[in-house]
Amino acid sequence: APRGPAPALYESHPAPRVAWLLLLPVLALVLVAPPALGSHSALRTGTALQRPPAFAPLPPGEPVRLNLSDYAARAVYDHGRSLDGRRVRVTGFVALAPDGTPYLVRMTLNCCAADAQPVKIALTGRVPPVLEPDGWLDVTGTYTPRRTEDPVNGAPVPYLKVARARPAPAPRDPYDATWNN
Repeated sequence: APRGPAPALYESHPAPRVAWLLLLPVLALVLVAPPALGSHSALRTGTALQRPPAFAPLPPGEPVRLNLSDYAARAVYDHGRSLDGRRVRVTGFVALAPDGTPYLVRMTLNCCAADAQPVKIALTGRVPPVLEPDGWLDVTGTYTPRRTEDPVNGAPVPYLKVARARPAPAPRDPYDATWNN
């Protein structure tokens, strides 16, 4: 005689509520963007300046607003020809090298923040006497043929002769996505 229903091969047990806590780190990564990389990362990573295929003419007006990587590429690979005689305006965050050299930096993206690399411009001229690492500056200045080498990877780092530098708010998107367009 049958003794009752056959036991189920797979019994359904509700998952413990603690299991939902495992999803919290994943949600935090998806919903909260990590902070932008700053001067600490920039000084430990070599500049990632890339040669563009061509240089478009600069727009009219003074000063000309350029992104930092555009100024750096024109200064290095165009030898400043397209910048000669023009005042430019660039924005970036401050990084101070161990030897005291002030850099204006933007982290560039090829794909995403995980592959962000710095592009650096060394500052000369009327550089503010007190600079705060990771503070953002809006700098107006002119091209100078002076260059240095990045101590991390030996890549060329151009200078910008500062005429005016003012603190600036951090941009909503602190990364320069010029090269992934």
